[in-house]
Amino acid sequence: MKPVYNFQPGPSKLPKSILDLIQPSINEYESTGKSILEIGHRSSEFLEILEKIDGNMRLLFGLPENFHCLLMQGGATYQNTFISNNINDIQNIGFIVTGTWGLKTYEDFSKVRSLVTIYEFDSFHEIFENTNLSNHDFVHLTSNETIEGNQIKNFNVIKSNNLIIDMSSDIGSYKFSFENVKYIYAGAQKNMGIPGVTICFVSDNFINENQNPSYLNLNKLIEKKSNLNTPPTFSIYVLKLFTDWMLDMGGIEYFEKKSLDQSRKIYEILENNDSLVDFNKDETFRSSSNVVFSFKNKDINKHFLNSAEENGIIGLKGHRSVGGVRISLYNSIDYETFNILHNFMNQYFKSI
Repeated sequence: MKPVYNFQPGPSKLPKSILDLIQPSINEYESTGKSILEIGHRSSEFLEILEKIDGNMRLLFGLPENFHCLLMQGGATYQNTFISNNINDIQNIGFIVTGTWGLKTYEDFSKVRSLVTIYEFDSFHEIFENTNLSNHDFVHLTSNETIEGNQIKNFNVIKSNNLIIDMSSDIGSYKFSFENVKYIYAGAQKNMGIPGVTICFVSDNFINENQNPSYLNLNKLIEKKSNLNTPPTFSIYVLKLFTDWMLDMGGIEYFEKKSLDQSRKIYEILENNDSLVDFNKDETFRSSSNVVFSFKNKDINKHFLNSAEENGIIGLKGHRSVGGVRISLYNSIDYETFNILHNFMNQYFKSI
């Protein structure tokens, strides 16, 4: 069978070492006589998994003591409803919008709350200079826009002490400070696992008393330590394996170095062929997680994607709203996989 090199934008590929651990656990988990798929969410085995994840997250991210690690369901889209219902009605929210997902979040919040303001930016320089952001009780941003290929990594320069950040597509791929952060959320399925579980880092300072129903009530979810109702146990188990693997690989420092190195090599190809392709030339604002580009000759886009698939390289098609090419360089893209793509691209551009 011809090998396949998976660059899907999500769900992403999983490291083989994790797959090798998952397979036997489906038949039996750690001599319990039960499959991991059958483990009870209030069992001692599952509580140990939750405790291990909490410890791993604190090691990986340097999670401050006043932050909770909360595991939820519903992805980032549910968080648009959840977060907006856990902010006091009199508090206002500014939205930094640099792409499709940030705009979608703003639109969802607007249906729940009235005190929201949108700020649309085309460069990080504009965000850095904007003083209106400091006038808001909270500021929301999407750190990485997978469709447009825009990314914000340096949160500390943003004029807000109360950031809410959707990190669904770049969590765990670079170090950052929690200094002006109050809430982070991320679906695990791109950088840290499989669909089904959403990672949330919540500051004590974010939590308000409210009378929300159970699964909209942040206090209750934190009190029950991600076990208010039946959580996505298998997805959480994979998250545990993934965080173990990340620590074994050298922690976030390793993945940040890898991400920067791999994306730089792809951008170098694009820069050397800028007469042929359109791409984000703003080095401070372009994504190292999703390299997005399009051939100026639209017919070449299709030929490039077909040629890639013929070489076993899949998942490069750009989002349907913009077309072109999207290369997703998530944590699980090892150098063996990356080098296949890099060599293919070098040869392809030489052949044009």
